[in-house]
Amino acid sequence: MDSELIHKFIGQIEKETVEQFQEVENLFCSRDFSLVKIGDWFSVKFSPTLGYLPIWKYNPMTRYSFQHKAWECKIGKARFLTSACPFFEFVCELRGYTLPGTIAADSVVVDAGPWNGISGMYFSAVAEKGKVIFFEPDKQSADFIDSDIDKNGFTNCELVRKALYSKSGEVGFKHKSGGESCIANATIADTVQAITLDDLVAEHAPSGVDFFKIDIEGAEVDIADDIARYISENPQSWAAIASYHEVGGVRASSLLEERFAAYPYLVFKTAYPYHETTFVANVKNEAVAQNIKKMTSFAVGWKAIDKDVARQGG
Repeated sequence: MDSELIHKFIGQIEKETVEQFQEVENLFCSRDFSLVKIGDWFSVKFSPTLGYLPIWKYNPMTRYSFQHKAWECKIGKARFLTSACPFFEFVCELRGYTLPGTIAADSVVVDAGPWNGISGMYFSAVAEKGKVIFFEPDKQSADFIDSDIDKNGFTNCELVRKALYSKSGEVGFKHKSGGESCIANATIADTVQAITLDDLVAEHAPSGVDFFKIDIEGAEVDIADDIARYISENPQSWAAIASYHEVGGVRASSLLEERFAAYPYLVFKTAYPYHETTFVANVKNEAVAQNIKKMTSFAVGWKAIDKDVARQGG
């Protein structure tokens, strides 16, 4: 391929990269993020418009790699590959999950409901001396994650094809596209294997779990007390739980906060309107607990969105 064709091909890839970022922009009426090109990298920049800036230097960058046929990503010193374009996860999921702080090189992380695994690839790149355990019962998602673990050459990962739930054993499961597969009535769904938090720790993380990232389509309410008890008894542990799901007509975030309020040693708050997340930590985990306390709440974040939309004349 001559240089003119290569230049044209690279230009087309860059155009498509910008278009994919614009698709994420179009999801929101108010945006505190933008795309900046630095060399051949695309960097996502954030502003304090809505009151959400991570307490650590979160400056995600990506570019498409022809060599690897994947997206190269870098966040700080972490480097990883992903088969899916990471802009949505950079803005909504990974940014939200790590608002109170990120993990350490020796952290043990549970990623329950990883979908395309982009957040988990970041955790795996950071926790090079630790371990990342993916719990994904959906075959399509699990196969995708397995492929990306192999693509990255990570040796600190374990993929468990089970659902984190309130009981171990066989449960009903309904496959949906877009990461929305969920536990369901066994009479109208397929079945998968599930595992409780106690069994998870005993079988896969006997030294303990430092961080839980959970996005399990409403089942987070079923395991809320399990998480609360574990963090109460293990002060170093904390969790970021996607809580935008409706459970019995009630927002999961409200149900989680109601459960967590019964545990005196827990600090918790729901935040981040782009991807509603409930954070919970032990008061003895002073750094994370203080960051959760100081974090802009979900309600205040929404007010900031309304104010920004009004300013734009929307």
